[in-house]
Amino acid sequence: MADLDILKRDYPVYEGIGLPKMATFFEENVEKTIQNIQGLKLGPDAVILATFPRSGTHWVYEIVHMLLNKKAEYATKSREAVYLEGLSDLGPMQSYNQVVSTHLPFQWLPKQHLETGGKIIHVIRNPKDVAVSLYKFLDSCNAIQKPFEEFLFGYFLKEKAMYGGWFDYNKAFIRESEARKDQIIMLQYEKLQRNTKEELRRLAEFLNIKDADPLLQDIAEKCSFNSLKTAEETSRNDDTMSDIMKSINRKNNPTVYRKGKIGDWKNHFTVAMSETFDKTYADNMRNVALDIDFV
Repeated sequence: MADLDILKRDYPVYEGIGLPKMATFFEENVEKTIQNIQGLKLGPDAVILATFPRSGTHWVYEIVHMLLNKKAEYATKSREAVYLEGLSDLGPMQSYNQVVSTHLPFQWLPKQHLETGGKIIHVIRNPKDVAVSLYKFLDSCNAIQKPFEEFLFGYFLKEKAMYGGWFDYNKAFIRESEARKDQIIMLQYEKLQRNTKEELRRLAEFLNIKDADPLLQDIAEKCSFNSLKTAEETSRNDDTMSDIMKSINRKNNPTVYRKGKIGDWKNHFTVAMSETFDKTYADNMRNVALDIDFV
């Protein structure tokens, strides 16, 4: 477990999909972990927050927590405490009626939640920014020892990247959101930053939160990047992230809140890298109903 270099590709795989190196996915635990999550019976008012890693997960977790509780107050329970595939014991999640988080592909979500119309929030972010953010995240916990370009073309854009890779992961949710308009809402990271109150209003309507308007400005302010970064250090009463890292022999927690900016990829991509990426994007996202103004 000591060597976690993600480019060495000795990470867990289930049904052909690569998974991150976490204790719940080691060896014989992989199939059991996925099947336990699929069999999980959440409460009728539970909301699943489904995101590819580094797509605004912690940000939207706080927003949804505040909307569901109708209070602009930070969650005392960390996002990791409700991170389904990060938990060795799903017992506390049975009949849970709040927001839970996962990076799992659509087909591995809790079956009962899918079948009963349980609400799902999918967040999508410019994959160039995702690539940079994921690289920095992995670097902060010593899980990558290669230059960014090697990570990008040797891992991120490969089919065996974690959770099936950005393209397949998001395409599945895009397709399902078209077919399940009342069950799945897609939030765009960039639009949520640029038009926060409007997107919060749309999210509140999707969640059937009545009289949310008076809260929206306060939530927008409390969920600004700098405010969230401070809250992450002062508002939590659990050590789930530390427990996850210790289970894989990591001494330090990764950096969760780094920059949160739109377009930071421009500081890391060369022109040639960007052009190659754009071609890969066009090839993979052909005939996909996605209207995103990436920058």
